Amino acid sequence: MLTYTLRYLIIATTALCLNTGSLYGQILQEEQALEGLWKFSVGDNEEWKNRHFDDSNWESIRVPAAWQTQGYEGYNGFAWYRKTIRLDVLPQYDMVITLGRIDDADEVYINGRFVGKTGGLPPNIKTAYDKERRYTIPRSYWQKGHNVIAIRVYDYYLEGGIVSGPVKLYSDITSQLLSLDLSGTWKFAVHNQSRAEEGDYDDRSWSNIQVPGFWEGQGWDGYDGTAWYRKTFVLPDRLANEKLILLLGKIDDEDKTWINGVGIGGVSPHKLRSSLARGLEGTYESYTTLRAYKIPPNLLRSGSNTIAIRVTDTGIDGGIYQGPIGIMTEKQYAQFEENVHKEPDFWQQLRNWLNE
Repeated sequence: MLTYTLRYLIIATTALCLNTGSLYGQILQEEQALEGLWKFSVGDNEEWKNRHFDDSNWESIRVPAAWQTQGYEGYNGFAWYRKTIRLDVLPQYDMVITLGRIDDADEVYINGRFVGKTGGLPPNIKTAYDKERRYTIPRSYWQKGHNVIAIRVYDYYLEGGIVSGPVKLYSDITSQLLSLDLSGTWKFAVHNQSRAEEGDYDDRSWSNIQVPGFWEGQGWDGYDGTAWYRKTFVLPDRLANEKLILLLGKIDDEDKTWINGVGIGGVSPHKLRSSLARGLEGTYESYTTLRAYKIPPNLLRSGSNTIAIRVTDTGIDGGIYQGPIGIMTEKQYAQFEENVHKEPDFWQQLRNWLNE
């Protein structure tokens, strides 16, 4: 019988040899490769994120590749990348940008609007040199004509910059499978709000927030703890007799979700409270788990309906940060699962064998 050590070595070796996909709650269509020359400057200035900033005097740098290999040997600190692309037609769907690995931490902006970040910038430095960057860009962020992608990078040791790919832009065509798209503006409040799960709760004094998107980039930078989201919608007549599922994408970190005051699901560490929610690669870490909650029959009304979500962030980023956000029929959800579930059964077989 093989020892556990030998079995782990076999699994590790196999993992290096196979190209396995991850489970993302999105169906992507490649639109544009972004590798090549970008505008580049060392230093740090908030104005550099803006669409109309003049970067014509900046140097050009190759992406992906460490900046130390392109004339900036020994430089550690802040630097910015900018790339102008043209859109002749506004996108019909949200977009996804992949930026490979960035050494060490980054923030990404589209036309001056915050998209997402990975790692920690000063004064709370945290490296994320080994993390693949993948950010969802709401379709409302784009403009017809010229658009600017701006990336703020902080490097504090060894290599720096956008060091490996893929660097590409995709359309997220998942919304084609949504019967009702609920992305966009939601009501939002930090801290615990008494009775906020109730359908008739008055949220008119709450702030607006864009969903999906981390709350740190929308005015609540540095906030860790409990926050509430609410969204009121009208159910289309065509869905009145359908079996329906609410998709909430990914939430960092924990959630409990109500519709019209009735709890329909939630996810917290080591405790999965939904038969449909699934985690990346067989795990159920709360921030990587795709939320999908069955809507009980007769819960939705012909008039206004309200979704309330209590989110608890335990550190770093927080909020409903990645779609899809909306309502699917059970038939649409089956098609969605077929398209996005990439993990091969082979891995579960290996895990089972390891634990024999």
